Amino acid sequence: MIWGRWKDYIANGNGGNIELKSLDFEYIQKNFRYSILEIYKSTTDDDAILERESWWKELLMTRQFGYNKN
Repeated sequence: MIWGRWKDYIANGNGGNIELKSLDFEYIQKNFRYSILEIYKSTTDDDAILERESWWKELLMTRQFGYNKN
């Protein structure tokens, strides 16, 4: 699961993220660092994971800085 997402980020810098698509790949390579903040079992309910993802986006203010739309 996570490998597919990371592979997309490695390939194009934006991983399909709509807000990052407007940034140049070279800019992303120079200025971005990605981290795994939490891990869950593959049996974890999708809603629980989406809730935590949203929590991290709020904490890190990624929506306010234009890095996440959802």
